[in-house]
Amino acid sequence: MRVMLFSAFLLFFATPNSPPPRIPASPPTLRDLSWLEGTWHGDVSGRDFEAHYTGPDGGQILSASKYTKEGQPAGFEFERFEQRGDTLVLTPYPEGNSSVSFPVAEYDSRKRRVVFENLGHDFPTRISYQRVAKDRLTILVSGPGEDGNEQVLTYALRRK
Repeated sequence: MRVMLFSAFLLFFATPNSPPPRIPASPPTLRDLSWLEGTWHGDVSGRDFEAHYTGPDGGQILSASKYTKEGQPAGFEFERFEQRGDTLVLTPYPEGNSSVSFPVAEYDSRKRRVVFENLGHDFPTRISYQRVAKDRLTILVSGPGEDGNEQVLTYALRRK
């Protein structure tokens, strides 16, 4: 009996804890990103940034973003969030040009955080969105820079 209890004890404590799943058992849907909706603005690398995100009605969330510097145009981007089967996918269009898609890699409904990832892309490889407060949204755009070192662009935005 002691051997069986000791064996059970060893089996329980010797088994490594597996990391929590990155995506919940029930994959997120487009409606789970409704907290993106609205107009957000902030200063990003010395440029004024403004982004407008639509709601999920119609089967997609679209965004239009613009950068200005000293009152002059300094760039723009579109984004499309869509459901492809059970997977949420983000496709950015920097300067209006089509790009690669980024499938969802992580989702946390409690933290209102979603991460899209495409490790085969040069930069960025990860784009994350987190609603950190009622009127605050943080976007992190990250991946290896030209020198191979990790580069992170932070968009700390407020609701407009």
